[in-house]
Amino acid sequence: MEKLKYISLFSGGGIGDIGFRNAGYFPIVMNELEENRAEIIKNNYPDSYVVVGDIATHLEEIYEKAMEKLNGERLFMLIATPPCQGMSKNGIGTIKKAIREGKRPEIDKRNYLYKYALTLLQSLKPKFFVWENVDRMFNTLLLNENGEEVLFVDELYMQLEKIGYIGRFEIHNMAEYGIPQNRRRTIGIFVDKTLVTKNFDINKLFPEVVLDKEHFITVGETIGDLPELDSIDKKKAKSDFHPLHYVPVSRPELYYWISNTKPNCSAFENNECPKCHYVSEKEDVFCRQCGKLLPKPTVKKDGKYRLIKGFVSTYRRMSADEPAPTITTRSAYACSDKNIHPTQNRVLSLYEVALLFGINPSEYKWTVKKNGKEVYANSMLLRDILGEPVSPIYTKMLGDKLKKIEEIYM
Repeated sequence: MEKLKYISLFSGGGIGDIGFRNAGYFPIVMNELEENRAEIIKNNYPDSYVVVGDIATHLEEIYEKAMEKLNGERLFMLIATPPCQGMSKNGIGTIKKAIREGKRPEIDKRNYLYKYALTLLQSLKPKFFVWENVDRMFNTLLLNENGEEVLFVDELYMQLEKIGYIGRFEIHNMAEYGIPQNRRRTIGIFVDKTLVTKNFDINKLFPEVVLDKEHFITVGETIGDLPELDSIDKKKAKSDFHPLHYVPVSRPELYYWISNTKPNCSAFENNECPKCHYVSEKEDVFCRQCGKLLPKPTVKKDGKYRLIKGFVSTYRRMSADEPAPTITTRSAYACSDKNIHPTQNRVLSLYEVALLFGINPSEYKWTVKKNGKEVYANSMLLRDILGEPVSPIYTKMLGDKLKKIEEIYM
């Protein structure tokens, strides 16, 4: 059976595309801004044409290569997953104030990358348009080109309607679809309204939820049986089990903090002295009974210790009995939100991060070419790639759903 052809814009490391591939799709053209990420994409999708660089200056190349590969066939899907850094949690008043003070550009160009996707959508007229981004997109306010305040979602709805596409945006938690991670994403699915029958039900666009909260897959179920690691030194921080199963070594003071942190707690809550077991107050740095430095995040300045300023969600262990919290590009840092392993003194390995995204690490190439040899990519690059996407389990379900919609309503 011939695979369904689609275009993947802002592809990252091609992680979300794994699911579409498993559903029988083929990305004829993929676009990625950065060369190092594009190289990983090329390794995994060798038959796809990968356009490397800013979409704004490569739009014509993407269009021409798409037309060449389609060879008269209609494009099945265009998917856009633009970067989310331009999304703001701040109110429009804060944005305007920052613009007046010269601290923010009048228009954040990253929030307008969608326009290039819509230009291609209008030119190529695929059957489906799919959008994926962070959940705060629903609260993002923009100043449009006329200086008017608009909700990002409302602007997209209006533009898509003009082009002739109907559909909707929804926020989905990946844990509800069998992924062991609480990861909320904005998913948009739109279809060319000239193709669907009169009985088309817009409420049937999305994959069905498969799990309720009581049956979410947990961290312990997913990574609990893997070989143990310990960030105390280089020897214990890696394993022969898999090249991606290793972690950074912790500096001594960090190891002291996290090794005394209980599950689902922050190191800022380490009020019990590991020497005499006296429980001090939350603002204390030293044990009130024996004077030992408590295992809390502290900094020494001018010969004195003080607590590091931070949120209580930082330096926090995960719970083995829940799905993972949202894994970000900062998964290598214990100081970030809930990044510490549930039972071991370390952050998650890349292997574990992949599993918590619903990825079998052995079924994807994590390598780049260096000096003529294929080597594993830099760990920080891989953590960036694994900290941004939607789960392939979800995109597999989505790909299957779109095929059913075509079968029933087109």
